[in-house]
Amino acid sequence: MENLDMTDPQGDKLVLSILEDMGARVTINSSSITIKGNGLTGREIDMNPIPDALPAMAVAACFADGETRLVNVPQARLKETDRIHVMCEELTKMGARIRELPDGLIVQKSSLRGCRVKGHGDHRVVMSLAVAGLNIDGETAIDTAEAMSVTFPEFPELMGACGANMQLIEGDRL
Repeated sequence: MENLDMTDPQGDKLVLSILEDMGARVTINSSSITIKGNGLTGREIDMNPIPDALPAMAVAACFADGETRLVNVPQARLKETDRIHVMCEELTKMGARIRELPDGLIVQKSSLRGCRVKGHGDHRVVMSLAVAGLNIDGETAIDTAEAMSVTFPEFPELMGACGANMQLIEGDRL
């Protein structure tokens, strides 16, 4: 990832230390951040300070050995979508072993597969499902892909450069 402002007050930077604690190798330099999965291990994560990171962390949890508990984030139900329910529903379609809690998710390491999923018009859900699609067999088709333009209009080009095998569908056509 390039051009990230590490002095920005946005709390989502906490994800870097969480991924590192799970076993990822995180390298930060003046112009970029590189994250290498490096064999993730599940753990309990208090998501309360970073509710917007729930979709991305749910995807990461699918690739972590053991069980990952994303907890203490009931406010994730009050975002653009009910992100707890939506991520449980869509990752289940992809083959995730995942369970919804009132305040989060429990995710077991899972063998995901590409399929048609719904982005629910939520930019973070669309982008998180797309990242899942980078790491699995088969094509991932995500509807309401235009939602990502809210925060990251260049996302499809970046994903293509990473070798993504997915179809981003505008509008609710699934």
